[in-house]
Amino acid sequence: MRDTPVVVIAYNRPDKVRRLISRLEELKPTNIIFAVDGPKPGKPSDVTKVSEVQSLVNKFTWTDKVETRFRPTNLGLRAAVTDVVSHAVSAHGQAIIMEEDTLPGKNWFPYAEEMLSRYRSETSIEHISGYNLVPDKFQTKQGRGSRLSRYPESIAWATWDRAWDKFDGSLEWALNASTSEIAKIVGSTAGAIRWKQNFADAEANRISTWAYRWIASMWSRNSYVLSPNQNLVTYAGYDEGTNSLMKAPWSELDLFEGPIGSVLETNPVLDESADKWVGEKVFAETPFGVARGLAITAALELRKQNRARKAKRK
Repeated sequence: MRDTPVVVIAYNRPDKVRRLISRLEELKPTNIIFAVDGPKPGKPSDVTKVSEVQSLVNKFTWTDKVETRFRPTNLGLRAAVTDVVSHAVSAHGQAIIMEEDTLPGKNWFPYAEEMLSRYRSETSIEHISGYNLVPDKFQTKQGRGSRLSRYPESIAWATWDRAWDKFDGSLEWALNASTSEIAKIVGSTAGAIRWKQNFADAEANRISTWAYRWIASMWSRNSYVLSPNQNLVTYAGYDEGTNSLMKAPWSELDLFEGPIGSVLETNPVLDESADKWVGEKVFAETPFGVARGLAITAALELRKQNRARKAKRK
């Protein structure tokens, strides 16, 4: 089995990074890439917080294989993530990625390592998720094994170079795909319209997101996500996340700490029931979601303009 690097993506939240490192110390992954984005210009508090986060590299005491990737200035979420993931998979062929506001359970790294090995040559699978939100009753397999999905989650995941090398940051497919093309993927016209809104927000830089670009890249190739039917990671980013405007309209599932064998069952298939739940609950692929999307776009545009005005005054 490969010594897959665990990429820790951090910025300016030392308390969350400290908590994540404490959990990693319990699990003891041996190969770490610690990536910290730089402070934003004109934000003195950022300099202090980012410096504090960088100093936490000294907490990785259980391994001597720690690579740092500290940025002197702020790249932003989109560029910071794509930069370090590209670096990691180029150097190692595959990577496990953890954002600073996550906590892995004991099964996440073994699951990711096994699935990276098992499906490395299965080119239709490009992403492995660790964060499952779908309750058992909406899953075909009712909490056992893994499923295929159209929706990659972006806080704790893994991928290979053969998939990530095809990442298209330009959103070319997303901006040119018709509503009917996207509807064939997500299952509804409302869902397709909602995703056209998401892609437009990303293209206009109203939201700094690599994740929508990754979703579009995968959809353009008709590829899939492998997701456990149990939740292997917990998340605590809705309180102060970069792109969070509201509390999530779902409840996080309990962390699965049972025997990993039941999650490793093979022969995953596309679970349309689970994807329908994700589409409606997580991505608001409903007529109401489309209407709310218009309001979100307006709020994001206002925030973007306010930031631009503040930057001009400095």
